[in-house]
Amino acid sequence: MTRVLTYEQDTEMRCRQARAEGLEEGMEKGMEKGMDQFGGLVSYLIDEGRLDDAKRAAADASYRDLLLAEFEVGGGC
Repeated sequence: MTRVLTYEQDTEMRCRQARAEGLEEGMEKGMEKGMDQFGGLVSYLIDEGRLDDAKRAAADASYRDLLLAEFEVGGGC
């Protein structure tokens, strides 16, 4: 059996699909940015000889956020 959609139903279906695709794309970009920031932080810490801080940042999200804010790694502005 073939189902016929109204214009409104078709539009709503397309909007939902577009939102889902946009959300997925945004999440991927956010993950990339986060990985770039973390990579920059670790690189900086290694260059400064702060290996213990790099290890802690890898395991402790709160400490990582503190260091990212302190050094403004990957801030972009």
